[in-house]
Formats: sequence, C-alpha cells, structure tokens
Amino acid sequence: MRAKAGIGPFAGSGDAGTREARLRRAARGGAAVRARASSGRERGVALIIAMTAVSILSVMLADMHQSTTAAYVVATTERDQLRAEYLARSGLNLTRLLVAQEPAVRTMVAPMYQMLVGRPPPQLPVWAFANDILRPFCNYDEVQGMGSTVGVDFATSEGLGRTGGTCEIIAIAENSKLNVSDPLNFDGDRARTSVGMQMFALMGGYQSPSPFDPLFEQRDADGQFTSRLDVVSALIDWWDTDTERTTFDPGASTVSQSGAEDDVYSRFDDPYQPRNAAFDSIEEIRLIRGVGDDFWATFIEPDPDDPRSRAITIYGSGAVNPNEAQPEVLIARVCSILVDQPLCTDPTEASKFIQVMRTIRSIAPVPWFGRGVDFINFLEGRGGARDLYPMLQGFLGPESALLFRPVSVSAAQRPLLDGALVTAARILTVQVTGQAGRATVRLRTVMNFHDRWTPPPPNAGTMPGLGIFYYYRVD
Repeated sequence: MRAKAGIGPFAGSGDAGTREARLRRAARGGAAVRARASSGRERGVALIIAMTAVSILSVMLADMHQSTTAAYVVATTERDQLRAEYLARSGLNLTRLLVAQEPAVRTMVAPMYQMLVGRPPPQLPVWAFANDILRPFCNYDEVQGMGSTVGVDFATSEGLGRTGGTCEIIAIAENSKLNVSDPLNFDGDRARTSVGMQMFALMGGYQSPSPFDPLFEQRDADGQFTSRLDVVSALIDWWDTDTERTTFDPGASTVSQSGAEDDVYSRFDDPYQPRNAAFDSIEEIRLIRGVGDDFWATFIEPDPDDPRSRAITIYGSGAVNPNEAQPEVLIARVCSILVDQPLCTDPTEASKFIQVMRTIRSIAPVPWFGRGVDFINFLEGRGGARDLYPMLQGFLGPESALLFRPVSVSAAQRPLLDGALVTAARILTVQVTGQAGRATVRLRTVMNFHDRWTPPPPNAGTMPGLGIFYYYRVD
C-alpha cells in the first residue's frame, strides 16, 4: 500500500529533497536563460564592432582611392604638360631652322618666279607656311594617314614617329603691321608725325564719313569722350621721352607740344603716369586713354588667339611689307603720305583695294612685289604686262568697276613712299601651341634675324643663324 506524502519517518527529508531538486532545476534554468541573454548581447556587440570596422575600412579605402587617383591625375598632367612644352619648343626651333634656310629655298624657286613675274624673287615668306611644311614633325598621325594619298610612306622616314601630341605653328612678319612705338628709322618730330599719320589713317580719319565714327562718339571705358586725335596724341606721348602733351594736326601733317601729358591719367580712379619710353609689350597699349575693348577688337587685335589678325606692332622700323601686310594696314601706311587721294578719302575705293588684294592673295599666295617701287607702280596702275595692275586689267577689263582708281604720286612723295615700304622681314612673331593629352602649352616669341644687329655677349659682333629672342613667354 502506497504511503501518503508527508507521512512516515522520512517524509520531511523527502520533501526537502524535492524542494532542493526544484531549486537546482530552477537555478539551472535561470543560468541557461542568463547564458542565452548574455550570448545575444555578445552577438549584438560583435555586429556593431563589425559594422564599425567596415565603415572605417570603407572611409580609408575611399580616401586611399581619392589620393591615388589625384596623384595619378597630377602625374599624368605633369607628364602631358612637359610633353606639350617640348613639342612647342620643337616647333619653335624647327621654324627658326626653316627661316634660316630661306635663301636656299629662294634659290630653288627663283626660275619659276622669274617666269611668272619677270624679275628675281624677294625674300620668300616661308614662315607663313611653317605649320604645313613642318606637319610631319608636329602631327605625325595625320600625315601618316595622308601618306597613301600623296604617295609618301612617312613610316620609313628617319627621325619621324609618334610623339604623343601635336603642335601648331603661327608665324608672322612684324613689319606687316603698323608700328605705334618709337620707330627705329625715324627720330624726333618725324617719328611722332609718322606714327600719328599712320594711326589716324587706320582709324578712318581721312574718310568722310568713316565707318568707325560711332566708336569715337561714345564714352570710353574711363567715362570720357576720346576722339581720334586724343588717341593718336596719347599713343605718341606714351613712348616719347618728354612730359609735354603732343597735339597732332592731320591737316598740316605736323605735331606740336603744349601742357602736361599726364593730367588726364591723374584724374582716373586708379591714377598712373605715361611711361615715356618704348612699349614693352602689345598689352601695354591698353593703358592708353581711349583704348577700351571695342577699340582693341577693332584696330589692334580682333582675334586674341591669332596674331595674324593683329594690325599693330611695337617692333617695327616704320616701314611696311606690302607682300605680308593686311590691305587695311597698307591703306593706312600709304594714306599717311598720300592723304588727298580717293583711296584714302573714299570708303568705296578703299573697299575695292581691300577686296582686290584679298582675292589676289587667295588665288596666288606669292610675293608679288620684289621692291617698294613695284608696289608704288601697282598703286599708280603702271607697269609692264606681267606687273600686277595691268594683269588685273587684262582679266577684268581696263574699265572694270572692281578695280580701284590709281593714285597719283608726286616727285616729292615718291621717295617718302618708297622709304615706307620694305619687302624683307627680319623680325618675326612665332607662336607655337603644343598639345598632349589634356595639357596645352603655348610659346609666344618675337625673333630677330637681322644680320646687321649686333647682339650682346657671348655672341657680340655676329648674328646667330637661328636668330635671337626679343620676347619669350610660356602660357
């Protein structure tokens, strides 16, 4: 028979054992619960630690990637910039070598030129074709693609190959521009008058009405009304050595001096004084009163990236090359001496001259004038059958409305006009742009090749065959 719980001699101890067992089971259950809770907390902390580590590593990786990319870009840019600079230098040196070889080129083409014009050739403007002649050195990939067309395999040429970039050459003769600085060939009032007459003619001062009149009927960049005469006088005052104001009289073709030349500049918001010395750079002309952006784009440099568009120089002797100068420049130089001719006073005649000159040069880009007198004969409509004006009359008819009316040159004006013309260039502007990858480097230089100029030591007494630098700038 089963004994009832709590009855008998061992009832107390059994009941206590049962409680202890329950307590032990409860303790083990609590420990398990605590263990499970602790394990969950530990797994949560580990997840947080892992996410934090991943975040830190991501930031470090992004920073490392950015630093590496920046270093790579800087390194490639510096490499391309160095390559572009040396491509530009190579183009410059090759152009200098080409100009130095001009006498040999002239000897080769002399027979053909003699057959065309009937007289020996003048200096050939080889610099004007430098970009085309030197293209195998400056743009090998382009000429390699043209090799099959022209029948030349440039791959077999020694010294040619891919350079990793290109170069573009622009070279012009500085005596194809009007000189606004102190001319080398004139002094004193003659120099002032020469510069004044040329600039006044370039600005349409002898034409009535002139297409440039509106430019001088409004306030300039300094808020003042500046006439043509004011600009001309200010240009002269900038480089002449005195401190008196120049007054230019186009009617009398003279200059006079009175008053102080710096009183206008002293009234500017940022006052300064005239230099009273020759210009250092073309950009310095912007300091002249009345020379604003409109004036600059109209008369000085219509295209800042193309020096061929520039009509002004500060490196000239006062003479102009009729084979190289723009038609507008030729009109200004001629009309500084022949002021009363229809070519100078009638805008229609000036337009005819400009159109004729541009058409001739586009059809046959050769130096038509071997001497200054050849150009004078062209202006007067004279010459033989192979001179330019009679040739045009033969093509267009002797009474063609497309031809400008010939000018009349007096005996007194002829030597002045002849002295204002020259058919050889000795000072050249050479601009070479080298490009490699994303880098572009531009060299702007002015070269002197005149064999009569004596350079300083160590070349004293002789002119180097490749010329010397007047101006050198890296952009």
